[in-house]
Amino acid sequence: MPERHIRVQRRMSAPTASVWAVYADFPNLAKHWSGLRATRAIGSQTSGMGARRRVELKPMGSMAETVTVWEEGRRMDTQNQPSKSVPFKQARSSLTLTPDGDGTLATFDYRYVPRGGPVGRLTGPLIDKMLTATFTDMLAATGKAVRANG
Repeated sequence: MPERHIRVQRRMSAPTASVWAVYADFPNLAKHWSGLRATRAIGSQTSGMGARRRVELKPMGSMAETVTVWEEGRRMDTQNQPSKSVPFKQARSSLTLTPDGDGTLATFDYRYVPRGGPVGRLTGPLIDKMLTATFTDMLAATGKAVRANG
């Protein structure tokens, strides 16, 4: 099954450091974004390379995420370990923040391999559409959180 790739971007009217502060609060993403049921740290490390969190998805499912790249103020990548209730075998993400005039351009890339062989090939486009909407909402919620904390 080939890997699928989704990319969403959003320009936020806030300095990169302010946007980073929301994402760097790694175990608490659900505090800023209602698209998740809950998030919590796994272990005592809550930031930097190797930090882990449990993500409870809506409407159901969960997965563990581990930070694989942490470039302070600029980039965070995760490797996701999906549970059986998530429709993909493996996934990874990359969030990159780039200064853009007086704001920030946030780029979120998500790469995943669907479950199900031939069925996965058919459901891939539907999953892409759902994930694109989900991640677009995540970036919008981050922008609101930054303005609220601003």
